[in-house]
Amino acid sequence: METVEEGLICLENPNVKSLQIIFNMFRQKPLENLIPEAYQKGVGLLVRLPLASGLLTGKFSTDHEFEADDHRRFNENGEAFNVGETFAGLGFRKGVELADELKWIAEGRKSMASAALRWILDQKEITCIIPGFKNVKQVEDNLAALNTKSFSAEEQKEIQRFYQEKVREFVRGPY
Repeated sequence: METVEEGLICLENPNVKSLQIIFNMFRQKPLENLIPEAYQKGVGLLVRLPLASGLLTGKFSTDHEFEADDHRRFNENGEAFNVGETFAGLGFRKGVELADELKWIAEGRKSMASAALRWILDQKEITCIIPGFKNVKQVEDNLAALNTKSFSAEEQKEIQRFYQEKVREFVRGPY
């Protein structure tokens, strides 16, 4: 599903057992009502795009060039499919700028990627995360989230504040 509204409609059906949602530090809207309602109904939540198409790895600069067949090159603005599928609905340059402001999440943790995945794992309602990978190192980085230090209540509030004040208004497309 693409939007919170679609997810809520799905939850009206008692036979729904799981939902696959886009959820990450840049797309926190599902926390408002979709995630709690799914949890209350015992519906599993599978998170896709947990690293916002790689933005939450912190490895990109604004001049990065993606391969020709990479959706991050040809769908930044929703040219081929829903704009929210790429960079969490943010423009690439804005996403890099915002990711740079979040680099502090890696402090005391293995990497920014493992920290971003840990943040999702810290949400008790989430059943599973589906991170992407292109090589063994990325698989290992993804798995490192399991042993990464959880976020304190204060850090959780800072991440939520960051989203509300700096990110939310820039998320484009149906959400």
